[in-house]
Amino acid sequence: MTYAPHRSAPPLVEDVGDVEDDFWLEPGTSVLRAKLWIAGGIIAVVALISFGVWAVVTADHRPTAVTTNVPGGAMAGHFEFAVDGVRCGLDSVGPDGMEQRATGHFCLLDVSVKNAGTEPELFDSGSQRVYDKNGVAYAAADQAAVFLNDHSSTLLNEIAPGATVTGVLPFDVPTDVELVEVSVHGALSTPGVRITLPPAG
Repeated sequence: MTYAPHRSAPPLVEDVGDVEDDFWLEPGTSVLRAKLWIAGGIIAVVALISFGVWAVVTADHRPTAVTTNVPGGAMAGHFEFAVDGVRCGLDSVGPDGMEQRATGHFCLLDVSVKNAGTEPELFDSGSQRVYDKNGVAYAAADQAAVFLNDHSSTLLNEIAPGATVTGVLPFDVPTDVELVEVSVHGALSTPGVRITLPPAG
């Protein structure tokens, strides 16, 4: 009987390609995940900054000082602004077939504006706000303002230094609110003045 020496089985060797794949998979995955996290962080920061800019631009810049409506007008930037009357209850304004209809009703402020500066300036009707007794703000209705100020030398044109123009600022407000003051600005980004409104006629 011949004795054959026992030989142990050869060790198992993993395929080199599999080892290399396993070796590089985790680091590559980590780098990819890091890039995704960075990209997501950048997007979040940009979104927050954009929201902040939007909030600043659209914020209600309501002045703290309040004045009564006085002859000669209150100063707002380079403009002297006076309210000559308040009319409410209009359902629409504008020519037939092109009417601008209110969701509530239009309240119209008859105003006079003087340029007290030394340069021609445009009075920005869109920067003006009215407030009800609960402090809710309402912006001027721009399209209605075009219809109501379609004559020459109005609020929609540049006002020459020393010149005074008259016009109408329309506001679309709910029918059950009572307007108590107007916030007047030379521009929305500039300090303005709050003027107590006379009762609506």
